[in-house]
Amino acid sequence: MTNTQFIQKYNIDDPLLTPIKRGKLEVKNRIFSSGHALNHAESGRPTETTFLYQAEKAKGGIGLSFIGGSGTIALDTSPVFDQLIIDKTIIPFFRKLSTFYHQFDATIMTQITHLGRRTNSNVGEWTPIVAPSAIREPLHRGFPRSMDMDDIERIVQAFSQSALYCKEGGLDGLEVIASGHLIDQFWSPLTNKRTDEFGGSLDNRMRFSRMVFDAMRSKVGENFALGIRMTMTENDSDMEGLSEEDNIQIGLKLKSDGVLDFLNLVSGRIDTLPRLSSYMPGMVAPLSPFLAQAGRFKREIDLPILHATRINDLATARYAIKEGLVDMVGMTRGHISDPYIVEKIINKKEDRIRACVGATYCSNFGYCIQNPATAREKTLTHKINRNSKIKKVIIVGGGPAGLEAARVAAERGHDVHLYEASKKLGGQLNYASKVKWRQDLRGIYDWLITECDYLGVNFYLNSLVESIDIIHKNPDVVILATGGSPHTSMIKGDAEILSTWDVLGGQKLEGLTFVHDETGKNVSLTAVDYLSDNGIEVILNTPDATIGMEAMRMEISPFLKRFYEKGVIMQVDHEVIQVNKERNRLKVILKNTHTREQVTKTVDHFVLEAGTLPNDDLFYELNSLSLNRGVIDLDAMVHGRAQPIYGLDGFHLYRVGDAVSSRDVHCAILDSLRICKNL
Repeated sequence: MTNTQFIQKYNIDDPLLTPIKRGKLEVKNRIFSSGHALNHAESGRPTETTFLYQAEKAKGGIGLSFIGGSGTIALDTSPVFDQLIIDKTIIPFFRKLSTFYHQFDATIMTQITHLGRRTNSNVGEWTPIVAPSAIREPLHRGFPRSMDMDDIERIVQAFSQSALYCKEGGLDGLEVIASGHLIDQFWSPLTNKRTDEFGGSLDNRMRFSRMVFDAMRSKVGENFALGIRMTMTENDSDMEGLSEEDNIQIGLKLKSDGVLDFLNLVSGRIDTLPRLSSYMPGMVAPLSPFLAQAGRFKREIDLPILHATRINDLATARYAIKEGLVDMVGMTRGHISDPYIVEKIINKKEDRIRACVGATYCSNFGYCIQNPATAREKTLTHKINRNSKIKKVIIVGGGPAGLEAARVAAERGHDVHLYEASKKLGGQLNYASKVKWRQDLRGIYDWLITECDYLGVNFYLNSLVESIDIIHKNPDVVILATGGSPHTSMIKGDAEILSTWDVLGGQKLEGLTFVHDETGKNVSLTAVDYLSDNGIEVILNTPDATIGMEAMRMEISPFLKRFYEKGVIMQVDHEVIQVNKERNRLKVILKNTHTREQVTKTVDHFVLEAGTLPNDDLFYELNSLSLNRGVIDLDAMVHGRAQPIYGLDGFHLYRVGDAVSSRDVHCAILDSLRICKNL
């Protein structure tokens, strides 16, 4: 039964589930996934992962998905962020994917582009790069030359030919991404300084885009949807680019040309990391920050309006459709977190949707921070099959690794008992979410706890279990998610060394505090943010070349903005030699990693972030008593197979998360899903 038939049969009155049919845009519901660079492509070519990742959304009931983000259409627009190359070789892949989508009554399109200045000559085919004017983009750092008429005609032809490949691949349509890319670079007076017929007035600056759309329409005919993803404004506090009114005029002109079937709207600019962080905001931004602006475009332009930016909750999505602010709501990162959103809406299981928390882990690594099955569909599954034989599973530790182990084991139908030594579940996520603007991280363990409750997991808080306790419970499986403890022993000297856990756990500090970061990850940045929020003067030091070298890319700018505003002193390229007591203060001896020159800082407190060491005493007490001696078959683990069974008279023992080694929340949850999905 299709989604539309289901709605008609059961008379469902839900604005998100109502079909849309406007011109060439026909979609079974109002939820879409926008074009994005989570392709897991290899040298611009789609892989099995590319297909399986997209296929899961079709199975989950999505109305429309855009395969790929910023698919490139010419040799001089080399992929720089996991893009697909849209040439003749992609047709068989598109045919396979479109056939699959159409089996589910779902709509599939793609997004194509020429990056213009938004690339670099040292990638792809190492060709010279071109733009309307010879103005460099700071983010990708290439040096473009100004396009001549031969370039313009060649790229117009490349757009039209790529559009034909998309149609021959059986797709339902495509959109061209303009914002920050070549078409927008022609539109914007910030990047178009031309004095010929392609520069000056707005009509002249739109000439290239009109040529592109005319050529594409001529090539694909009338029964193929064409849209554009464009910004609603690129003005910011530094310089004036295209205003909201300018972009409304662009939309109206494209609509009047009769070549456009929909607008997909975003807001802002993307030529620097701070601007990109606002254009694709994470936790620091409010939910649906640009929805009202999209509504103003819809009032002015009579085309189907699509919009996706941090619309994470269904209440806002329903409001957007019901009030006519947009015609379709993009829940792109929402589907990375849970590709079965629509199915759960239809089946009245909205409370079981795993909502995106906005951690932007997907932007860094191409995987979801809390759903490790996404983009690993070849070996992992979003839906857990039940086991016909019930086992007694004991889990020690209630952080994300332990909670995921409990959830998956319970989905398998097992009798699950989780013991947590403290009074609160969530583990290190309780520290990570300590800063107010990062409190959405609590959604990770809130969902896990809710699912465990729904599945009947038995929780025991304030329960410190020993090996003899576990043995007496006669388990079939024991999973140790005991986490780790801060690694502070690496610093020489006689001073008291505090950890970021001490700080985020609420230990009161006064005076100048020196935070030394050995990891480059978000933990130390969160601790510094928390301290400076509470009026503490902070020095943030790292031996790395930059602050937050391994932090979430889209969070670096929000963190740094706050640090600059609050007067945090930031120092790079300095390792700590030792920290000693000096009267009632501390003397920190540092060495420059390049010059080897020593410097000294006198401070009141020293805080170290150097990862964790495993809490593995319980593991080594139990491993010799277990059937598998606590050994995990890594080959089986990473290829999605069940762990070997070494007998039935006793228990199998596994450890997951930081109980193995210091990593992050995604790795902890991934361990547990891999181990438990076949228990």
